[in-house]
Amino acid sequence: MKFLKLFLFSSIIILLFSFCSKNPVDNEIENQIDLIDLNEERLLILRSCYYSKGFNEINTIKPDGTGLHVVTHYTYDKSKSINENYLSARWSPDKTKIVARGGPGSTMDDRPLWMMDIYGRLLHKLYWRGSDPVWSHDGEYILFQGGSKRVLSVNIDGTSKRIIYEVDDIDSTDFHLSDVSASGEYILGTEMLYYTNDKGQRANTDNEIVKIHLETGEKVHLTDNELSDYCPRYNSDETMIAYFCVDIPAEVTVNEVTNVYIMSSDGSNKRRITNETIPNEIWPFMAWSPDGKKIAFQKLYKIKYNSDIFIVDIDTGELFQLTDTAKDTVRNLVMDWK
Repeated sequence: MKFLKLFLFSSIIILLFSFCSKNPVDNEIENQIDLIDLNEERLLILRSCYYSKGFNEINTIKPDGTGLHVVTHYTYDKSKSINENYLSARWSPDKTKIVARGGPGSTMDDRPLWMMDIYGRLLHKLYWRGSDPVWSHDGEYILFQGGSKRVLSVNIDGTSKRIIYEVDDIDSTDFHLSDVSASGEYILGTEMLYYTNDKGQRANTDNEIVKIHLETGEKVHLTDNELSDYCPRYNSDETMIAYFCVDIPAEVTVNEVTNVYIMSSDGSNKRRITNETIPNEIWPFMAWSPDGKKIAFQKLYKIKYNSDIFIVDIDTGELFQLTDTAKDTVRNLVMDWK
């Protein structure tokens, strides 16, 4: 009889443990798997709110503004000294994985790079600190920024970390990665130079867009003007590059006026495609539509941190507002479009 009671008690404990050991988030994810169509055209975006019950999420959304799907859930607590929110994300070429900056293990100084699956489940940490992650076109490795002086790469399983580019003069040059060519030969980004002005003070130039050949080190300046250009991104066939340009500096208007521009991949045929004329701020993220006919970007509103995502037709200049939650103290940032 004692043996029977012991057996029943043990069975109940094992059964309870098996239920408790299941991750409710994973169960919820499993129920969503059939609802995600990897062939469906979607944008990868970040949504965050830092007021009252704040949150920071990686989401996907359809190009018509419907079908918002939460990939990662995270509640932001202003009382925490460690902020584990996500700051950027990019899809893999086949849209089955996401590389993200931030998340678990983040501090105010260091933000790790994480590999996660399309359902938001963390697979492994790629690197303890990095920014601006970009996928290679074959999906085999990640390029990312290691400070403002060098670009590194790491295999998608977290192995073979290596420096692939480092600025020649670390005292006078900054480089920030934005994209990589399909061949993997060139990296695309922005360069800023530091110098001593007539008053003996340290000053810097505006940002210019450059592409750099990783084997030869050859540097090609695609812009060279008195304006600040940043966030260049290739379209799918690499015939064009989209970028932001501060075409009315802050000295003229108190606040800057930024617009979206495009140019041929060799730097020719520059053309403004948005018509912003009043002071604004456009966050340094954008994405091309798969067909290369539209560009998604975000505009910051007067209320601090809040922005909505817009889509502009590069031929007509017509604007479509994808999100409409900045008025609700939400910041929306576009990361990718596939």
